[in-house]
Amino acid sequence: MPIFHQLCSDLRNVAKMADELTEKDDEIENASSYYEQSANYIMEAYRTCTSDVRADPSTTKKIAILNMTNQLFRIYFKLSINKLNLLKPLIRAIENSGTLYQSFSMADKVTYNYFLGRKAMFDANLPLAEKSLSYAFRNCPAECLSNKRLVLIYLIPVKMFLGHMPTAHLLHKYQLDEFHDVVEAVKEGNLAKLDQALGANERFFIQCGIFLMLEKLRAITFRTLFKRIAAIIGNHVIPLKAFYHIVQYLGVTDVR
Repeated sequence: MPIFHQLCSDLRNVAKMADELTEKDDEIENASSYYEQSANYIMEAYRTCTSDVRADPSTTKKIAILNMTNQLFRIYFKLSINKLNLLKPLIRAIENSGTLYQSFSMADKVTYNYFLGRKAMFDANLPLAEKSLSYAFRNCPAECLSNKRLVLIYLIPVKMFLGHMPTAHLLHKYQLDEFHDVVEAVKEGNLAKLDQALGANERFFIQCGIFLMLEKLRAITFRTLFKRIAAIIGNHVIPLKAFYHIVQYLGVTDVR
């Protein structure tokens, strides 16, 4: 199976390079890219593997389905998030793989949970996103700092939405200081600081595909601000005027 896995990986990489090197004219602009076509070939190979009736993990072709699912995850994340729904049957097959799951390599399981967590995050399924990304981070080898950093880029926003803020030490260790002021702003209930932090690192967050999600942290920041105002006033019923004046003082003009 290692040779088969390598062939699928090479097919995907060569198709990607072909798209990058090929200058398409207007007539074939709407045609399927080589990268997208590679997904079709990998899917055909996937169907061949799933049709193997042998149950022994050492001989069945089904042992390859997790690796191929990961290959397809890579392709569809690159092409369009909307195409990820095509992987629902494959995800169900992994969920129903039973004892075969234990025979998959840890590397493939870590990769699968990383992609599954990212998909769950975009689907707003935060519990599944946290579970999957935490598994990927926990089981990724300690020496693979760049891979663990990649997992954290998506795990941190999910954790923040669930009320768990990363430490400054964690952010510094994995060179994710772009999150530092975002975290501090949410903890302080400082909306202006949050907007500034998002603006300062907008390009990084957009490239990672998490900018829109981080913008939604305004709701949690508002909640923190409400709690701080309530503590100052000494009453859980906050006059709207008091909240308005504090928001103005913070320099926030866009209250969404």
